Amino acid sequence: MPMQSVSEIRGDLQEFVRGGGGSAAVERAFAAVGQLADSELQRTDEHDVAMLLCLAGVCAGLAGGGPTALELRAVADRYADTSILYTGRVLPRVEETVELIYRGVEEKSAEILLEAADAISQGWAEYARSDFPAAFSQLASTLGIEGTGDEFLETSYVSWKRGLEDSARGSVEEALAAFGTSLEKYRKYSYYADAAWLYTDLVIARLLSGEVQAAVRVLDEQRRYVDDVIASAGHRPATEGTSYAFHLGDVRSGGYSSFVDSAVVGPQGLGPDDRALLRRYVRVSESLLAYAGSRSRRDLDAALDLFSFGWLGYLDSPYPEIFHRLVRHLEGPEPVAPLLLTVHVRWRGLLQASQLRIRSADLIRTAMDLRERLQAAGLETEADIALLDAGMLHFALYGKAATASWLSRQLAELRRLVPGPLQAVVEALQVPPQAGLQTPLAHYLGARAAHRVPDFMPAFGVFRRDLRSRRELPAEVDLACYGESLWINGILIYETAPAALVAILGELGRELTQARAEEREVPYLSAAELAERTGRTSSAVVQVVRRFRAVCQEQLDRSTELGLKPDDVLQGRPGYRFSPTVVGEVEFRLLPGKSLT
Repeated sequence: MPMQSVSEIRGDLQEFVRGGGGSAAVERAFAAVGQLADSELQRTDEHDVAMLLCLAGVCAGLAGGGPTALELRAVADRYADTSILYTGRVLPRVEETVELIYRGVEEKSAEILLEAADAISQGWAEYARSDFPAAFSQLASTLGIEGTGDEFLETSYVSWKRGLEDSARGSVEEALAAFGTSLEKYRKYSYYADAAWLYTDLVIARLLSGEVQAAVRVLDEQRRYVDDVIASAGHRPATEGTSYAFHLGDVRSGGYSSFVDSAVVGPQGLGPDDRALLRRYVRVSESLLAYAGSRSRRDLDAALDLFSFGWLGYLDSPYPEIFHRLVRHLEGPEPVAPLLLTVHVRWRGLLQASQLRIRSADLIRTAMDLRERLQAAGLETEADIALLDAGMLHFALYGKAATASWLSRQLAELRRLVPGPLQAVVEALQVPPQAGLQTPLAHYLGARAAHRVPDFMPAFGVFRRDLRSRRELPAEVDLACYGESLWINGILIYETAPAALVAILGELGRELTQARAEEREVPYLSAAELAERTGRTSSAVVQVVRRFRAVCQEQLDRSTELGLKPDDVLQGRPGYRFSPTVVGEVEFRLLPGKSLT
């Protein structure tokens, strides 16, 4: 009999849960799980393997026989040993979950099975639409467990996601109820990092409902919870081989997506980074309450920056809408575009701006502003890495002497917080110009990699040999709209872009993206066609584009030395289009409730 694939085995198990397939099919699936070929495992995402093992465990309980927990764990271990797709972020907890499933069956315990279902749902947006809620309900019924109802559907993760949706659309009471349900389960099942985060969601929801004192009480409870977790879990010294109890940073595997998660459930011993992660959300809540009292943009930025830093998916999450609602509630219906310009976004913009040879004074000013904003959020180490990033860029563009004259003034603090990356910069400054910068850059990136900071890749092109004497276009430039502001490679073109321009550029960006996806030439759109699409007149389109070209030229001439021309970005004959050879990514992040037209 030919070996079955992961998807084929999963299909047989799903049919069994749905009442079809028969005993022969499920027995074939049980046998196939343990016989999965290494070649099949090696090309399967970790989350898909994990969910297969969990489903096999539930079906074994339903069938009254099948693979043992030890056999399923052996498959997980084999996957971890042989597949390059193993992230280490899913299977370790799933091995615990499989044990829970079998123990729940043996003890006929609803509580244990509910905990297993809760663990399976974490980070998996499709859990509620999967076969697991029904499979667990059937298993409970088979075991004679009464009264579980929809509890296998209403996990901590599902409740939290629903609370976010409620909060984003202004249904605060519903959000509070969902968050309360979620928090109770996160605490019960010892998801310490998730619970610490969720307290901040509750603080926001209380502020949205105008209950400032209730928000203060939530913050007090959050502090006590985090202090109790740190005290009860104990101290684990950091060593070179230390694994963290919590993970921070975007990770994806199949249907799994997470920014913060637990390596294990209920970790024994927390390292310094683990404790800092738990306290991170306490500091966010403190900044939000400070903002509620002061209406200070500095307090708001500190909360947003600390909350979102390092999370690449933040702008796609419900949180920009939630924070937008909070600002409107506290300050009134004023534009709040800076909510989208987080410190992480601005840092990436600094790296991109180097490709256009941002002028020395602008680079230094941007770096100092970025550092100040990171320090205001309590991200002291990250603030110094941002400064060293700017130092490396300045050196690559303007040389040793010009860089040393301003970077030396920050030496004492740099030595205290980031001695490794600082030493790499010092070594780079000793390299003769004719020797090339690739090797010192590699040393700097190696030292920098120990810190959770934005990817340095947007600035790589700056380190090519002899760039200082060149005035050539970079390989690509990116155009981005954040709220009402318009940027080209991190250079501000409009602080408040005209709505007509945003609509026109949105249409051109859509055409560029679609043409690339379909591998066809990017078409020119006439003024008449753009007028029809955006609800303007042809003459208005022409005037808006002409004005954009003038402003674009003015801002690029003021802030960069590269000589990028507007026609390099937006071509104008025989119609209009973004230059397919120069423009890379076109990103529009509009204010909540706004559209391109």
